[in-house]
Amino acid sequence: MRLNLRTLVLSSAALCSTAAFAASEVRVNVPFNFVAKNHTYQAGAYKVLIEPEHSVVTLRQVENPAQSAMWLVGPGASEGPQPKVRLTFYGIGQNMVLRKIQCGGLTTPNLDKQSKDKVGETRIVGE
Repeated sequence: MRLNLRTLVLSSAALCSTAAFAASEVRVNVPFNFVAKNHTYQAGAYKVLIEPEHSVVTLRQVENPAQSAMWLVGPGASEGPQPKVRLTFYGIGQNMVLRKIQCGGLTTPNLDKQSKDKVGETRIVGE
């Protein structure tokens, strides 16, 4: 079997483009209980899985993988350094509510559109 330069270049390009769009996963520790999508999530370790090719981010509890949620992501603000992963929570009433997930240059829209309550403290978790 003969390999020529064209075959090698094309296969290398295909592998590189696949790797560029591969999902990436980051582990974060959330030190408090929080609410997302009208469900209460326990404090603990979570995996944040970003799939840019599908414009999706998944938040999954490490100890209980069934405890997960998925959102669409789009381009975020381009000013300043981009965080690897950042989860933003707001205090609303007695709860901490997940407001936004940022992964590099991608971000979710405001995840808590229903709340009209006065927002208390802001807490950010991530790398």
